[in-house]
Amino acid sequence: MRYFSRVAGLASVVIFIIISYNFMDRQIAKFTEILLKKNRLLVTYASDIPDLLFPIACAITILSWIAYYYFRRKKIRSPYIRLFLLIGWTVPLSFFLKTVLKHFFGMTNARVWLADGGEFGFHWFRGGGDYNGFPSGHMVICTVLAIALIRFFPRSRSAVLFAIFLLAAALVVTGYHFVSDVVAGAYLALLVDFSVCRALYGYKNRFEADLI
Repeated sequence: MRYFSRVAGLASVVIFIIISYNFMDRQIAKFTEILLKKNRLLVTYASDIPDLLFPIACAITILSWIAYYYFRRKKIRSPYIRLFLLIGWTVPLSFFLKTVLKHFFGMTNARVWLADGGEFGFHWFRGGGDYNGFPSGHMVICTVLAIALIRFFPRSRSAVLFAIFLLAAALVVTGYHFVSDVVAGAYLALLVDFSVCRALYGYKNRFEADLI
């Protein structure tokens, strides 16, 4: 039953991405561009945001491993040691996978497409430069962090999910990504989290039981 649900989930995401790619991405991008042009302050702010994903991912990874080994060395018994271990693996793995997939798919960058209205679509094995949109790296990294927080702080679920939704909307509205890029990034984060938890702790329910 679990296997069937996972396959069904993957199929649903793939179908949504295909539909979004063919019928939604360009239309929504053009609509958001119109909104941006009506707000000069937002245009200026969005265009000046630097891409700090790599240094942020590095900092989070390093700090997580430092905290993990500090807890281990001091023999501090706390379930949060598993949080540091989980983040220490999922963040760098997510960054690596999104980089590989960007080069594999070679999806047109949303901002480039909006700027010149040129070629749209996947350019297989030609990623980089103007073809680095799919999947969204910001969505991947932030979502794996969100999942980890929800695992260890269940009461924060609503707030964390709302923050992720705002991030997804911001990435689309500011023209950083197409909708399909964002959805793919979020789902990649789910796969990374599941795989790491399975490798470290076995089944998900065993992982959650160890936290009690």
